[in-house]
Amino acid sequence: MKKRIILVCLLVVTLGLTGCGTDEVKELNCSRTATIAEGVDVDFSYKVTYKGDYVELVETEEKVISDDTDVLETYKTSIESIYSPYKNVEHYEYNVDISGNTLTSTTKIDYSKIDTDQLIEIDSANGTLIKDGKINIEDIRSAYESVGATCE
Repeated sequence: MKKRIILVCLLVVTLGLTGCGTDEVKELNCSRTATIAEGVDVDFSYKVTYKGDYVELVETEEKVISDDTDVLETYKTSIESIYSPYKNVEHYEYNVDISGNTLTSTTKIDYSKIDTDQLIEIDSANGTLIKDGKINIEDIRSAYESVGATCE
């Protein structure tokens, strides 16, 4: 009987010290669709995985839809230019592809492993979201909502 009481006490203390699930992984999903020019539509989706108050992973899929191949090629060139400085950054993956009338740009950034100082060196604007090596979930929500995305 004493052994059971001791085991229960140890379990209670252990759960109390570990927080009993306070670092639950959650998801924030944001999206935006719009017509940005005549014959050019966009469909953006952002999936943010976070623990506590801090972002762990961001996965994006941004689509530009147009029947004008010149428009798609122009967007592709522009997007590749934006992403090119991140080409050799570990835990930062991106891809830009045109298929039919749709350009699809995807990114996957693992903020739990990435060198955030390197991101700020590449573009100081990254420092508006990255504070002390982390991104607060409410800051990224505000950033997406400020460009017209709806988040849930």
